[in-house]
Amino acid sequence: MKICDAHVHLGESGPWQPYINPTIYVEELIQLFNKYNVERAVVFPNPNVGDKYPEMNNYIAECVKKHPKRLVGFGRLDPRREDATKELDRIKNSLGLKGLKLHPMVECFRPDHPFFNSFFEKADQLKIPILFHSGNGFSSPGLIIKIAKKHPNLPIIIGHLRESAIAALKECENVYVETSGTLPDYIELSVDVDENRVLFGSDVPYYRYPTQIAIVEAAEISPKAKRKVFSENFQKLFKG
Repeated sequence: MKICDAHVHLGESGPWQPYINPTIYVEELIQLFNKYNVERAVVFPNPNVGDKYPEMNNYIAECVKKHPKRLVGFGRLDPRREDATKELDRIKNSLGLKGLKLHPMVECFRPDHPFFNSFFEKADQLKIPILFHSGNGFSSPGLIIKIAKKHPNLPIIIGHLRESAIAALKECENVYVETSGTLPDYIELSVDVDENRVLFGSDVPYYRYPTQIAIVEAAEISPKAKRKVFSENFQKLFKG
């Protein structure tokens, strides 16, 4: 079965995890794609300090130019910085990237704080999908959903599907979920809500393809739903 992956890190990583170096370059990544039958993938920078993100966004754009049929480029930035809105515009209009990755824990920001209102208004104007890391604290889906409700035409992808993300899927039609690090049970529950808004994600290189693929395969959902999760929903969201 063809696979499209909504969650892949690419490029040099900052020293944010001293016990692991998730740096991965595009040649190695394409080899992984070929090995595990990954047809297309969303790629974005590894965690770095905020002033490194423009350089990494440039790298993502270069990789997309080399592999336009395989890679869907997302930029990354620290929304606390004064130049965040300017970099967001550059990501979309100068680099031609298709979306944005935000990690409220790594960048240490609360998405629903009024300080970020103008930033998300700009994202809405640019029609740039946002993939949020989700988890606890500032990354809670309960906070992310506030952005989705305020901007109902802005596609929001909640990474790392958990029970709280399923509640967000129920409440907002512009919310998608992706499966990296999840359990088959949560995939089943999400498909019951809307099989058209569940995306396969691997979180490579932090997780491994055999495990993440097996989790989706283990879900007790129809073959049609599995095709949607593995590739069709991705292809519909990221046309052309």
